[in-house]
Amino acid sequence: MIDSMTHRTLLTAVRRLGSEQQECVVLRFLHGLTVAETALVMGKKTGAIKALQYRAVRSLARMLPDDLRA
Repeated sequence: MIDSMTHRTLLTAVRRLGSEQQECVVLRFLHGLTVAETALVMGKKTGAIKALQYRAVRSLARMLPDDLRA
């Protein structure tokens, strides 16, 4: 379970992403959509969603403090 401080830190980092990366992360991880479903919602191909998600997760990892990285 994510404690409230970790949750706030993560949400702050997500807000710093670009709008498309934010949307991708929210759809994939908060709403639990598949890559195909996310592609449909965002009007993109699945390969584009995979790349967008990869870049977003990498950006988030760089923004988070060392003690929150797994």
